[in-house]
Amino acid sequence: MATEGTFVLADIGGYTGFLTGVGIEHGKEITSHLLNSLLKRNRGRWKLANIEGDCLFLYREGREPAEELLGHVRTLYEDFCDRTLDIAERASCPCGACSRTSELSLKFIVHAGQFDTQKIGDRVELIGPDVVVIHRLLKNSVAQNEYALLTESYTLGVTPDGLPAAKGGDEAQGVGQVSWVALDLAPLRADLESRRQVFIDEGSAKLAITTEIDATPDAVFDAIMDTEKRAQWQRSIKSIKVMEGKRGEIGEVHRCIHNNGAKMIHVNVGIDRENRRRTEKIWASRLLRDVYVTTEVRPLPNGRTQAGFLATYKPAIPVVSHVAVPVFKMVMKRQVGNDMAGLKEFCEVRAAVGS
Repeated sequence: MATEGTFVLADIGGYTGFLTGVGIEHGKEITSHLLNSLLKRNRGRWKLANIEGDCLFLYREGREPAEELLGHVRTLYEDFCDRTLDIAERASCPCGACSRTSELSLKFIVHAGQFDTQKIGDRVELIGPDVVVIHRLLKNSVAQNEYALLTESYTLGVTPDGLPAAKGGDEAQGVGQVSWVALDLAPLRADLESRRQVFIDEGSAKLAITTEIDATPDAVFDAIMDTEKRAQWQRSIKSIKVMEGKRGEIGEVHRCIHNNGAKMIHVNVGIDRENRRRTEKIWASRLLRDVYVTTEVRPLPNGRTQAGFLATYKPAIPVVSHVAVPVFKMVMKRQVGNDMAGLKEFCEVRAAVGS
């Protein structure tokens, strides 16, 4: 007997391109991690109808109010954003999968209608024309990469508030024209990034180093933020490579290979251009966790600048780490001091020649 229901497809975009040219085993591990995390966050909410490669087919009996549904969409979307950032910790692997997680996106297709079930082997499948409709809409004309598409059959012509919306429609094969409204999820990502920014101040820093530079604050901050310029003044590194994300923005991931052979992964987790400061989360050693470094620039009289390096960290293995941390701090202090001297020289030379 047919039952009214609300259907949701949570589809990872960029999946095919992500697997192309990378280690398939690691690629499979990453997408499995993302889907399992979504299922865990969904536990006790929507029922799982099927896992379809890179897509979760979820549903519930009855028509779920838009406000409740979009609240849960936000929960799942934020979890996806968090998990893709977590994977940056493994971006030094050679298979290429970790370094391409920024190519992955998440979209939601929402529809309401009738369904029935049939048992095939040990599985119970949802069937019905409306089940076909929602799957046809995985291919649509929405311009954004990350969005929630809600069919008119679900919204009943009422556009939900809170997110940028665009109305449209697509011809679904074997179904006909399907009207929808697409909600842009970009503001949710921006809000999440803003709320989770981290900045270290002098009171919480376990290591603080400053230097005064005869150059303008804007020039110094530009040298800090520009990865190519950083490669010219940061004396402790042999190479620096952006692995994923937009350069100079939250979520940028880059890998540094230091002169001693150490490899470190850096992720931008805080950017405050108004106050000229940037925070990176760094994976530097298995003996340390929650390593955060804020680099800040403050104006001084006569057009001069004070550049500061503020770091904090926690021991990952209490007994072993407490022995190793003083050594790590000593090495970091020496390297950072040398890097800050390189920054000073780089900026002052450029200021002198007017570049």
